[in-house]
Amino acid sequence: MKKFITLLSVVLFSISTFFAQVPANCGDVMLQGFMFDSVSLCSWNNLYLISGDISGNFDDVWFPPSAFSEGGTGYHPRQWSNQNSAWGNEAKLKQLINALHSNSCKAIADIVVNHRANQSGWIDFYPEDFGTYGTFNFLPSHICKDDEAVTNGYLTESQAGGYDYNWNVSGDYWGGYSAARDIDHSSTFVQNAVKAYLKWLKNEIGYDGWRYDLVKGFDPARIADYNAAGAGYLSVGEYWDGNYDKVWDWINGTNKTSMAFDFPMKYAALNSGLASGNYGNMQWLDGSTPRPAGLIHSSQSRRYSVTFVDNHDTYRDGSKYTGDVQKAYAFLMSSPGVPCVFYKHWVDNQEKINQMIMARKAAGLNSESTVTVENTSGYYKAYSVGTYGAMLTYIGGDGGETPGSGWVLECSGNGWKIYVNTTATSGATNPSDAGRIAHQNKINNGVNPIPDGPVGDITLKAVVPASWTSANVYIWEIGGAQITSNWPGNPMTAQGNSVFSYTLNNSTASEIGVVFNFCTATDTVQTVDLSTTQSTCWVLENTPTMAGKYKATVDETCTPSAINEIEANSFIIYPNPTSDYLQITNYDLQFNSVQILDIAGKVVLINHLPLTTNHSIDVSGLANGIYLIKIYTDKGIKTERFIKK
Repeated sequence: MKKFITLLSVVLFSISTFFAQVPANCGDVMLQGFMFDSVSLCSWNNLYLISGDISGNFDDVWFPPSAFSEGGTGYHPRQWSNQNSAWGNEAKLKQLINALHSNSCKAIADIVVNHRANQSGWIDFYPEDFGTYGTFNFLPSHICKDDEAVTNGYLTESQAGGYDYNWNVSGDYWGGYSAARDIDHSSTFVQNAVKAYLKWLKNEIGYDGWRYDLVKGFDPARIADYNAAGAGYLSVGEYWDGNYDKVWDWINGTNKTSMAFDFPMKYAALNSGLASGNYGNMQWLDGSTPRPAGLIHSSQSRRYSVTFVDNHDTYRDGSKYTGDVQKAYAFLMSSPGVPCVFYKHWVDNQEKINQMIMARKAAGLNSESTVTVENTSGYYKAYSVGTYGAMLTYIGGDGGETPGSGWVLECSGNGWKIYVNTTATSGATNPSDAGRIAHQNKINNGVNPIPDGPVGDITLKAVVPASWTSANVYIWEIGGAQITSNWPGNPMTAQGNSVFSYTLNNSTASEIGVVFNFCTATDTVQTVDLSTTQSTCWVLENTPTMAGKYKATVDETCTPSAINEIEANSFIIYPNPTSDYLQITNYDLQFNSVQILDIAGKVVLINHLPLTTNHSIDVSGLANGIYLIKIYTDKGIKTERFIKK
C-alpha cells in the first residue's frame, strides 16, 4: 500500500507540472506592449505613465527584449544580466512591472537565447553575472559549428561547439541567424546559463512568464528544461510557421510545457480568409464540427494557442494582415486561445478593442472554450460558450438575423457585431454577470500614476538631411505650454556629419513635443510632431512626405559612446555623402571587419577582410538614404553614419 501511495503522488506531481506554464481555461487577454523600433513610444517610462490603462484592460503584457543589446528593439542581446537597454534602465523597468502587478497584470519577458551579439569582435562575449544564480563566461566553444564565424574563418570547427539544431534539414528555417552568433543549446553550460537567466529575471527583476524568440533555432526539449527552472506563469514560443502539424509537433516537443503563437490561424483565418472576404477559410473541421481555423480548431491544441493579428515582425513584412483590424479582433475575442493584441492596433482602436475585451470577460470565454462556426456563406457567424454565458459574433454581415431573448449587443462596428447572453446557457457553469463585474473592477483599479517630479536635463539630437545647413528646435509640453522661443524655436548646435543637438535644462515636463526645422528667409521645412520623455536622438528621412513634413526614426546609437569618442581621431571616413565608394583611412588601430546597416538596423553589407591603411568599400549598390557603418577594431567598435546619395 505504501508503494502505491508513493507512485500515486509521483503521478499527481507529474500531471500538475505537465501544464505548469500552460494555464487551464485561461481567460487572459495579452498586450504586445511594443512595435519594432518604437522606443520613443513604448519606453519603460512611457508605458509606466499609461500602466493604469494597460492593466485595467489586459491580464498580461509582452515586453520587448529588456537586456543590453545591439540595436534599438533588442533582438541582438549582448548581455542578459544587464537590464539597461534602449527602452530604459533597470530601475524604470522594475517600476513599470510593479505598477502592472499592483493591478494584477503580469509581465511576460521576451527571451532571446537562440543567438547573441558579441562584445567587440566576432567571437567574444560579455560575461554574465546573475548573482546567487551563477556567473557565466561565454566562449567561442559555445558558438555553433555552422555559424558564420566558422564559415568566415574567425573560428575553426574544432574550436566551436556542436551543430545548430536541424542545421542539415533542408526546406525549413532553423537557428542559422546570420546577424549574430548562434549559440549551441546542446551544451550543458549554455543550458545552465539560460536557466539561471530565467530564475534571475523572475526573482530579481519581477517577470512572470516567457515569450521565446525564434524557437525553431533549438531543440524544443530545451524549452521544457528552461520552463521547469524558470517556473513562470505562462510560456509561449514563436514557431513561425503556418503549418498546423509543425506547430503542434513543436508544442509536443516541449512536453506540452509551452503555448505557441497561432500562425496557422493568422495565415488561414485572417490573411487568407477575413482579409479577402473568404469566410470559408476562417473555419476548419474538428471531426465533423466547424471550428475557428488554426490551433484553436481542435480540442487537443486550442489550450496551447496564443492568437494574434500582427506582431512587430509581421506588421512590417509581407505577412501583415491587410483587412479591417476591428473585424480581426472580433474574430480573436470570440475564439479559444489567449488573444494577444498588437500595440499599434490597440492605440488606433482602443475604445472598440476594450469593449471587445469586456464582452469576452462578460461571457467568460477562455483558452479552452467551445466555439462552433455556424455560418461562412456571405458572412461569418460563431457561437461561443464561456464560463458565465455565451457569445454570438457576426463578421461581414448578419444575414438579417436578430438574436432572441437574453442576447445583448455588447459592441459593434463597421461590419461586425458581438452579442452576449449571461442568462442560463448550455455549457455555462455560472450564469451570471460575474465576469463583467470583475473586469469592470479591474478597469476602475487601473489608475495611471502621477508622473514623477522634474525630469531634469533632456538632450535632443537630430541627424538631418544633408541639405540642411542649420537646424532649430521648437518644444512644448504635451498638454501644456510652449517651452522654447516662438516659432521656429531655438537654434541647435552643429555636431558634424549633419548632427545637431539641443539641451533642455531643468525640464519639469513629463512629456515634451518636438519639431525640428530648417528656416530660411523664403521658406521653412520641418519634421512631423515628435514627442519624448527622455534624452532622445532622431534620424530624419531624406525627403519629406506628400504633406511636406519629414518623418523621423528614433536611433539610440547616434549618441557617441565612450569608445566612439576615444577613437574619433583614429581614422577618417569620407566622402560623406557619397555616391559610390566610402574611403576609410586608418592611423593607429587594428581592425578586421566592417558592417553596414540600414536605418532599421538590418545588415546590408559585410566586409570580413582585414582593412588596409586606405580601404575602399563599394556602396554604389545601396539605395539612397542614411546608413550606419560599424567597424570592429582591437579596442572596440567604431560607429559612424554616412549618407548614400
